[in-house]
Amino acid sequence: MSTNVHIIWTVLAFVVFVGIVIWAWGSGRKAEFDKAARMAMDDDKPISNNETH
Repeated sequence: MSTNVHIIWTVLAFVVFVGIVIWAWGSGRKAEFDKAARMAMDDDKPISNNETH
């Protein structure tokens, strides 16, 4: 009985992992991930010569 539970748990965890990989690498997510990748750059304001550090 215990062995069957381990087998079921392993298969379930693998199926969830594959589902997450397919979700993350799907082409529909590319635009959202590209936007998230640019967020840090978009928030920066240009440095002017008048500002002191």
